[in-house]
Amino acid sequence: MKIYFLIFDIYGLGGTVRTVLNVANYLAENGYDIEIISVFKFNKEASFYIDPRIKIKVLVDRKKSNGSGITGKIKSDLRKIRSFVIHPDDEAYSFFSLFSDIKMIRYLKTIKKGILITTRPSFNILATKYINKNVTLIGQEHLNITIYPARMKNSIIKSYGKLDYLATLTDADTKDYEDLLNNQKVSVIKLTNSVPRLEHVKSNLENKVIIAAGRLVNQKGFDLLIDAFEIVKERYPDWKVKIFGKGRDKRDLTLRIIEKGLYNHVLLMGPTNDIELELENASIFALSSRYEGFGMVIVEAMQCGVPVVSFDCPRGPGEIITHGEDGILVEDGNINEFAKELMNLMGNYEKRKELGNNAIDSVKKYEIDVIGNEWIKLFEKIKSNK
Repeated sequence: MKIYFLIFDIYGLGGTVRTVLNVANYLAENGYDIEIISVFKFNKEASFYIDPRIKIKVLVDRKKSNGSGITGKIKSDLRKIRSFVIHPDDEAYSFFSLFSDIKMIRYLKTIKKGILITTRPSFNILATKYINKNVTLIGQEHLNITIYPARMKNSIIKSYGKLDYLATLTDADTKDYEDLLNNQKVSVIKLTNSVPRLEHVKSNLENKVIIAAGRLVNQKGFDLLIDAFEIVKERYPDWKVKIFGKGRDKRDLTLRIIEKGLYNHVLLMGPTNDIELELENASIFALSSRYEGFGMVIVEAMQCGVPVVSFDCPRGPGEIITHGEDGILVEDGNINEFAKELMNLMGNYEKRKELGNNAIDSVKKYEIDVIGNEWIKLFEKIKSNK
């Protein structure tokens, strides 16, 4: 069976791109015929390694012009018309258009058999409407149902029951979706994100650096981290926070840093495609999110032996971290407590080392050889049912 992944932009940065490529590369290594359908291409080069055996199909290359003549004008006009198949509550809705709609629907209709894995609610919904009935549909949920607006939630309830499988990231999400989609044909299964194999990447935990990573958006709570470090810097003025990522909140975060006089302490570093190198040079990882689907960066930090201080936000951190053993969980949104736990680790090298060593062992269950094998078991099950 050929396996297709439908994703927003496989050339971009972000947790979804990393997790899709972890699985796709693993499957290609194990002899599977893999094709990634990338709706958009915004960058000339891929941010992460893509196995050369994987076919990449780009539907809308934003690096290319519309062209000239009548064809170019038609493309230009279609790109000005809003999408009618992408849900209006999709956070990336503004990037889609009638032009991308036509490209997606046309290409999906060329797939006659195999397995299609879709990677965001709008794509999950889209696939249930336009894919051939002989294709097995696996929808992925990278966020939890509780954070979606009512309109999106209603669309999910109407459409997800038409999927063959819905892959969730946590036990809590699995239960929520089972209850929500009760008595419909879809099978809800837990398949967590995975991390690639790492060799000899381990921090010595001696640098006075805290790092954080993610899109610069409200969800990630970097404003809360800045507020917490305002408390921390009075006691530990020689430590720094490095925040890796890009996003629409960069200006607001910059102003917040300046207003609090933290411009020598909290640094917006921009995006990186080598987070392992940054983790190797850090001593603490801070996750200040208001909500998560899973928390891929938590696992990556733990894999490098970097202790994590995280808000116990819905949903992922509480399932990944065992408080006091391999990381620290803080009451959701409690900035003072977050600052206190950061300082506890900043002043205690032995505790950092203990948590970091335990973390390396506890996240082995998320390595690609384990999670990749779970995907293979699912494909074998689908094959035998066919």
